[in-house]
Amino acid sequence: MHSPVQGNIFVLSSKQIEMKTLFAHPIAIYVIAGITSLCIMTVIDYLLGPVAEHLNAWVILNRVFGNDPGLVDSIVLRKLGLPGAVIVLLLVNSALGGILILLLKGVLKLFNA
Repeated sequence: MHSPVQGNIFVLSSKQIEMKTLFAHPIAIYVIAGITSLCIMTVIDYLLGPVAEHLNAWVILNRVFGNDPGLVDSIVLRKLGLPGAVIVLLLVNSALGGILILLLKGVLKLFNA
């Protein structure tokens, strides 16, 4: 049998590598991915303007900071109010951030294989 430690380098078996899941990363990675997703969504909603009528991050963030964007409120903002819209926005972007991490892992795996 081989020792799991060879010199100062820890060697993982293939079974241990396969057991890594989506939640094997530090929480900071998910926060960064969520913020990245929010930034992308905000830019897209800014470019779309009033066409983004369901969940417009540009309008919601402007309302949070006390600005009037000059656009009609999104459906989520009208139905749930500002606190509810912020919670929905954070939940959606957290999920999209997790998907962003999975896509990045897939691309890195593709190029490293």
